[in-house]
Amino acid sequence: MRTTRGFTLLELIVVLAVFGLFAAMAYGGLNYVLTTRKTLEVQMDRTAEWQKAFQRVRNDLELATPRAARNGFGQVEAAFLFEQFGARIEFTRSGWRNPLSQPRASLERVVYRFDDRNREFLRETWRVLDRAEDNEPVKLVLLSKIDDVRWRFMDSSRQWQERWPPQSAGATTSSNNLLIPKAIELTLESKDFGEIVWLLRPGVDAAPPPPPPSS
Repeated sequence: MRTTRGFTLLELIVVLAVFGLFAAMAYGGLNYVLTTRKTLEVQMDRTAEWQKAFQRVRNDLELATPRAARNGFGQVEAAFLFEQFGARIEFTRSGWRNPLSQPRASLERVVYRFDDRNREFLRETWRVLDRAEDNEPVKLVLLSKIDDVRWRFMDSSRQWQERWPPQSAGATTSSNNLLIPKAIELTLESKDFGEIVWLLRPGVDAAPPPPPPSS
């Protein structure tokens, strides 16, 4: 009669050790895959955030129009204005769609500025063009985790200017108020993307008049 022989304690210890080794290796590989996937998702979301911000800024500036506006204190502001504090630009854009046929103009006053305290690049708009003192802007955070924002503006002589409107010799205040840059350079700095430079062309050039009919 044959007797059944079981596992010894040493054999059980060896089996458990091997199983534990394989389990640790499997967990390490799974954890690496999950961590890599999460990192990629964060990077893709961040890239999409930058792409959406670029499209929004580009679309707004392409519709910049030479129309001055009045601020909440009744003062006339230039059609395109830059303020060094807060790296802030303000301009009038056309093409504001009105699908509900509300009683308002198709022009819109837009502001882009840098909130260094919260490290945010913001877009602000008003529902009226010539606003009153109590009109509050509609705010939208375009980019977060931004360290610095810088603007430069190209004038009609293709020279870069650090402020706008430029102080041209012989130019009147009314004419300066309607000036729009030929090109705009926007530099954004962040820890994850480093320094990003966008070159933008505001406004739409008017079509040249047709030639006179030949006699």
